[in-house]
Order: sequence, then structure tokens, then C-alpha cells
Amino acid sequence: MADLSNFCFTGRLGADAQVKNINDKKLLEVSVAVNTGYGNNKKTTWYKIKVWGNRADTLAPLFLKGCAVAGCGELSTNEWDGNDGKHHTDLEVTCNIINLLPSGKKPEDNSAASTEEAGNDTNVKW
Repeated sequence: MADLSNFCFTGRLGADAQVKNINDKKLLEVSVAVNTGYGNNKKTTWYKIKVWGNRADTLAPLFLKGCAVAGCGELSTNEWDGNDGKHHTDLEVTCNIINLLPSGKKPEDNSAASTEEAGNDTNVKW
């Protein structure tokens, strides 16, 4: 199955998740910082994470800046030129599995959805 892409990661959310409606489908978007190396060789790579479907509304209140997450999905790149003339490459992961890790930041507001309210399952699977 050489034609399939699967990328797994763990990292921390760089901002609160945002939910959009695109062609009547829900899309959760959030950035994740993934650290590699150690000492003077430590490096942070940012990935744009996308989660499609009804789980977007369930996960959005849980996915807050600083939360630790782990996920797997299809890795792709999006290349573009900025207004300043510089070439940019975004790394994007369309997740089919994503988990909120227990060491992550928890919602402080009691009105936000809890893991139990989400069916005690923060995996996104299709």
C-alpha cells in the first residue's frame, strides 16, 4: 500500500481550535507545535491540523491553546507566496484519529464540553 500517506504526531496546540462550515461540512482547524531533538539541536515544527465532520463541534471546546494532543492522518503541503514576495510552505495533517492527552490544559469554564460529555472518547475516526 505504497500509495497511502500516514503521519503520526504528538505536540501542543498553538491556539484555540476554530470551527468552520465548508459546503455544509464542519471543519476544525488548529496549529500544533511538534518538538524534535534536544539541547542545542532542539527544533519546533508547526503543523496545521484539520478534522472534518460532526466531531469538530465536540472537540473544539476541548482543544485549547497549550493542550497536548496526539494524532494520525494524511500529511500534505501547501505552498504559497506571501505579499512580501517570500515563498512559504505549510505542513497540513488531515486527521482521521486525534486524541487529547491527559497532560494537556483542561477547559477552565464548566460550561465547556468535558471528555465524558463527548462520550469519553476524544478519538476522531471515520
